[in-house]
Amino acid sequence: MTKPRAVSDLPVLDFSRADYQASPFPVLSGWARKWKIARSERGVELLDYDLCRKAIIERNFGTGHPKLIEILGLPEGRPLEYKRKSISFFNRGRRRTELRRPITKLLSEETAEAFRPNIRNVVTEIVNAIPANRPVDLVSTLCDRIPSAVYCHWVGAPASDADFVARTSHAVQQVHTRDPKHAPAVIAAFEALIDFVDERIADRRNHPGDDLLSDLIRAEKAGQLDADDLRNWVIKLAEANTDNSSHQIAIAIIELTRRPDIWARLGANTDLAARAVQEVMRYHPRTISTSREVLSKTEVAGVVLPVGTPVFANIGATHWNADHYHAPEVFDIDRKDEPLHLNFGGGAFSCIGRFVVTVEVEETVALLAARFPHLRLETARFSHSPMFTSVAELVAWLEPDAKQGCTASRD
Repeated sequence: MTKPRAVSDLPVLDFSRADYQASPFPVLSGWARKWKIARSERGVELLDYDLCRKAIIERNFGTGHPKLIEILGLPEGRPLEYKRKSISFFNRGRRRTELRRPITKLLSEETAEAFRPNIRNVVTEIVNAIPANRPVDLVSTLCDRIPSAVYCHWVGAPASDADFVARTSHAVQQVHTRDPKHAPAVIAAFEALIDFVDERIADRRNHPGDDLLSDLIRAEKAGQLDADDLRNWVIKLAEANTDNSSHQIAIAIIELTRRPDIWARLGANTDLAARAVQEVMRYHPRTISTSREVLSKTEVAGVVLPVGTPVFANIGATHWNADHYHAPEVFDIDRKDEPLHLNFGGGAFSCIGRFVVTVEVEETVALLAARFPHLRLETARFSHSPMFTSVAELVAWLEPDAKQGCTASRD
């Protein structure tokens, strides 16, 4: 019988490598062809599709968020208190199920589809306001504005608050850098967000409406969650909403417009948008990896993982696994009978807003492709961390002259 290996016996991955920073998915795919499991400075790295899914789904892997906050060094105060009480700090079990139940119903796939016309209206209004006679920063004018405007609708806030929502969402997501130097910015953003949410809740208690926050208040009155849970969910939705959605919208625009034949197909048949977005999320997901922590001593691929071991499921590696996807390095919107992407996690840790986010990306892609068949990128630049793809810059002409051409930089 083969003796189980220790974590210290594993090969070491270096995410600071220039080739990873430039183009992480081929690098992850190369690592995965050599190893199913490895280690890095941050913990144990899973590179195999089945092992990643195991870590995402199975009960002996819990949330890695508390350790992440500890590494960041958040001091005692309202932001840390919120984090401790929010769903991010709860592992599988009764409490997490209780917290998820009311919001899962309110943000179900059916609800997201029912909300699609409203999202389409939001996208159309925002696109209509973008100038078409000059290069435009699409991150600030489009990608940030769509999810933050949707959030404002959810909480009954004026559209003028969308910029604030976008700024604070980007700031608080810096927790995932695992770098203590970002703690002051994270704390300041959470303090502002908590005040904003308290004001919105007070307003909706006095003036209920037809929006998500009013529905949550009604769920609270029905005993499905308490006042703290309600408040924490409204903060959580703002925390995760704009930043992740904005980057995924921007990634989709870049990947699809870089392929003029596909962009033309989308413009001619917007029903293809759903397939195109699914392929974007496989080929170039916003989430490159997701964090977990070992809850009880377990063995993975012949390696013993002690309690408390930080584990990272490298989703970017699984999406480029030739055992599960035919020619994974090829961008193909006509894929059939292949696994769904793991961009939104799964099981008790699946992203609550995944259906709404998907609709936001689909509606943005469909409208842009139909209205601007010759949309051209002037500058498009990614930055990659072990956790995320971020769009560092996205400047485009929505209606360029034929002579304009494309000078977009590659990732």
